[in-house]
Amino acid sequence: MTDPLVALSHVSVTHAGADRPAIRDVSFTIARGEVVLLAGPSGSGKSTLALATNGLIPHAVDAAVTGSVTVGGMATSDEPPARLGAHVGMVFQDPDAQVVTGSVRDEVAFALENLRLTVAEIESRAKEALGRVGLWERRDEDPSALSGGGRQRLAIACALAMRPALIVLDEPTANLDPDGVAEVYTALRELVADGERSILLVEHDLAAALPLATRVLVLDHDGSLAVDGPPDEVLPDRSDALRALGVVVPELASRGRRDAGPGADPIVTARDIAVTRGGRDVLSGVSVDIPRGSFTAVVGPNGAGKTTLAQALAGVIPVSRGEVRVDGADPWRARRRGRHVRFVFQNPEHQFVAHTVRDELAHDLRPLRLPAAAVDDRVSHMLDRIGLTAYAEQHPSRLSGGQKRRLSVGTALIAMPPGGVLVLDEPLYGQDAIRAEALTTMLEDLHQEGTTIVVVTHDRRLVERHATHVIEMAAPDPDADASVATVRGPGGAPAPMASRSGAMPRRRRYALDALNPLATFAAVIPAMIGLVLTRDALTPAIFLALAYVALLAGTRLTRRIALWLGVTLPAIVVILAAGFGLWSGLEAGIATALRLAALLALALVPGMTSDGVDTVRAFVAQLRIPYRIGYAALAALRFVPRFRYELDVIRSARRVRGSAARGPIAAVGLLVPLLASGIRHAERVALAMDARAFGAHPTRTERRVIRWRPRDTACVVGAWILTAAGFVIPAVADQGMSLFR
Repeated sequence: MTDPLVALSHVSVTHAGADRPAIRDVSFTIARGEVVLLAGPSGSGKSTLALATNGLIPHAVDAAVTGSVTVGGMATSDEPPARLGAHVGMVFQDPDAQVVTGSVRDEVAFALENLRLTVAEIESRAKEALGRVGLWERRDEDPSALSGGGRQRLAIACALAMRPALIVLDEPTANLDPDGVAEVYTALRELVADGERSILLVEHDLAAALPLATRVLVLDHDGSLAVDGPPDEVLPDRSDALRALGVVVPELASRGRRDAGPGADPIVTARDIAVTRGGRDVLSGVSVDIPRGSFTAVVGPNGAGKTTLAQALAGVIPVSRGEVRVDGADPWRARRRGRHVRFVFQNPEHQFVAHTVRDELAHDLRPLRLPAAAVDDRVSHMLDRIGLTAYAEQHPSRLSGGQKRRLSVGTALIAMPPGGVLVLDEPLYGQDAIRAEALTTMLEDLHQEGTTIVVVTHDRRLVERHATHVIEMAAPDPDADASVATVRGPGGAPAPMASRSGAMPRRRRYALDALNPLATFAAVIPAMIGLVLTRDALTPAIFLALAYVALLAGTRLTRRIALWLGVTLPAIVVILAAGFGLWSGLEAGIATALRLAALLALALVPGMTSDGVDTVRAFVAQLRIPYRIGYAALAALRFVPRFRYELDVIRSARRVRGSAARGPIAAVGLLVPLLASGIRHAERVALAMDARAFGAHPTRTERRVIRWRPRDTACVVGAWILTAAGFVIPAVADQGMSLFR
C-alpha cells in the first residue's frame, strides 16, 4: 500500500484566545484520487481543519496544534506553506478575497512568480490551468469582469497551476448562484476524471457535492470526527444522527407550498422602475406585483440585480425612475417606511445600532412612543420567540452567526404591524442545516400569520418548499441593453420584465498609458514641488492648462473625466478663490485656489494613466521597493470599491433603522462595523496570498517586467523642460512688468 497523500494523527487545534479546541483528536488519511466531502454544523471546525492540511495553521494563523499533520511525507509544522503548496492547493469561499492582480492570466501567474519559476514555465502552466477551467479565451480580462462562478473557477486554476496532488476547497460555492455552482462542479469533475488528483471539499450543499464525493467526513459540534466512510454506506443508515449535527441528506420529496390565491391583491407594486449607480442603470424598466400574503422568492445569477430590486421595493434605496408602492405608500418617502415594510440585510452586523441585544430590539419601538412596560413586554416576547432570552444583555457582535441572523429578523419584526411586508436578502447565507431549518420555520410561521415574505435567495430548497411566487432575474447580457427577468406564480404564465445591467467595455490604450508608470510620476513631481513654493497666480494657471492638455490628449476621455475637467475642477477654483479671498484678499485667494487646482490636475495625470499592477512592477523593478510591500498595497487597493460598497450598505441599514444621525458619534457608529468588515476581508486576502507562496522567498520572478524605454526618458525630459518654462515665463513676465512701473 502506498503512503497516504495527507495524514492527520490525533490532531487538536486551539485558536489564540479560544477557551476550547476548534477541532479535537481528529485522525484520518487522504489517498491519491479520493474526493473527500467534509461536512458538519457551523462552528464545528471545518475551515480550521482545511487550513491545517496545507500548513496555513500554524504558520499563517496563530493557533496551538497538537498531534501531527503530514503532507507528502512532510510535517506541516516544519515546512513553510510555500513548499507545502506544491502538494496542497487552497481555494477559499470568497472569490473576491483571492484576487490580487489585474488580469486573469496574471492572477494564475502570481503564485508561480512567487515560487520563482522561469517565465517559460509560468506561461506554460498558466495556459494549461486556464484551459482546464475554460478561461484561456478570457486570459486578458480583469477578474472583476467574470461572474462569481468564473472568479471561483479562476481561483481553482490558480491552485491547479501550482500542480498540487490535493486541492482543498473551503465552501467554494457559498457565494454563488446555481449557475455559478454548476460551473464550479463541472470544473471539479473534469479535474478528478483522470484519478491523479485528490480533493478535500468543505461544503454545506450536499446535493451538489455528493455525486462527486467518494468519501464523507463529518465533524460534530465539539470538532471531533463523527463519521468517516463512503457516502452510500454511511449516509442512509445515519440520517437522523446527521440531521442532529446539522447535516441533512438531500431528499427527493419536498414540502408543498401554500398558494397565496389567484385573487390576492398586490401589497407591493413597482412600475417601470430604474435604479442608477455610478452613472449607469443597474435596473431599468422593471415592473412587478407582489400579492398580499405571498411568499415570493427573488432568484437569478450573481449580478442580475436581485438585491437592488429588493432594496428598491423595501425603500432602502430610492428609484431614479418609475414608482414603487407598498400598501399604497412610497416606501422611500414615507416618514416611517419601516411601519409597513422591513428589510433584513445579508450581513446582520450592518444593521446593529445598540450595545445589547435587548436595546437592539427596543430601538425600533421608541418611535411608537409606547409606555415603558409595553416596550419591555414586547422585547421579552420577541427575545423568547427568537431564542435569545439568555443573551439579552450581551453585545450583538458577540453572538454566533445564527444568533445574529435571528436577532436581525427580530429587529425587523418587533415594530411591524400584522399583515406587513418582510424583505430578506440571502437569509440562509452561512447557515448550517439546523439553523437554516429554524429560520425557514420562523418565516413560514410568519407567512401563515399573514405576513408577506420576499426573499432574495440562491437556495433551491427554500424556493421549492416555501415560495408561492418567484421573481426570476436573468443573467446580464453584455450585448444587450437590458437582460430579461420573469415573474412566476401558481398557474400563471411568466410575465416578462427588464432589468438593465451595463457591460464592461474593454479598455483601450492611449498615449500616456504606454509609458512606464514611473515616467508619469517623475514628469509631474518637480512641477508639484515647485507649485507648493509659488505665490503668484500665473504659474499655477500655466500648469493647470498643461495638465488639462495632457489629460485631454493622452488619456481616455470618459464622461467622468470630462465632467471633472469641465465642471468640477473649475468649480473648485471658484469656491476656493472666494474662500481664500475672504481671508487674504482677492488676488491671493485666486492664486491659492489655482495652486490647489493645479496640484489636483497634475496628480490626475499618473492617477488616470497608470495601471495598479504595472505601477507596482515598475516600483519593484526600478526603485527596488520590496515586492511584499508593493503587492500587499495592490491587494489593499483592490478592496477600495468593496470598502465603499460596505459603507453604502451600512449607511442604508442605519437609515432604515432610524439611526441616520450625523456628527462624530454617528461617524464612530459607522466606523466600527466598517473596520470589522475590513479586518475580516484583510485576513481572508492575507490567507489567500499565503496559500499562493507570497513572501516565501526574498525575490520573485517578474514575468512581465516594466522596462524603462527611450520614450520614457523623452517624456520626462520634455515634461521637465515645460516645467522649467512654466516657472520661468511668470518670472520674466513679472520682471518685464516691473520695468514699466
